[in-house]
Amino acid sequence: MFITIKHGDNQQFLANINCSFLLLMHYIRDKAGLEKTEPIDLCEENGTLKLLFLVKFPEDSASKFLTPRGTYYICRVERGAPGTKHENGYRAFHPVFKHPPVDLIDSLRNQCDFLERSRLKMLRSQDGKKPPTMEALLSSMAGQVVGKSTGKAGVSAASGTDEDGSPRKLTGAAKARMEASRKEKHR
Repeated sequence: MFITIKHGDNQQFLANINCSFLLLMHYIRDKAGLEKTEPIDLCEENGTLKLLFLVKFPEDSASKFLTPRGTYYICRVERGAPGTKHENGYRAFHPVFKHPPVDLIDSLRNQCDFLERSRLKMLRSQDGKKPPTMEALLSSMAGQVVGKSTGKAGVSAASGTDEDGSPRKLTGAAKARMEASRKEKHR
């Protein structure tokens, strides 16, 4: 199962999609003379992006994403500048093809705009559901029981107080253990 890849000054080559996605992308970059780390994607002749740069499992078969005997253009994926708040944003998709058709460029621009709007919408919807910060997680973990028998700092299970002597809050199960411990001591 092969596909045709177009790039450069009306150059093209065949690529076998009966391999892992990662292997195919390395082959495409090598044949087109692109850097190994440069983010690229493929688009159909009508400009429909395949969104291969978003693939979660690069060991999946490339035939899962691409149609046999199809013709694809290589596109560079331009993201925001690293270290800025826009570093994950979609800026543009540039075909690696000399003199690309105008409708192809328009289609890529429209898809880029749509992807960026969708990304921003998703981020806004997550603002109300922010995960707890690391500080909040650490402070909640600090209140958990850690016995002195392990030699670690924390709460003394026998006395019901923290290392600094302040009383700790007990759950129902912890209260029952404390009562059983007290009864054992007074026998």
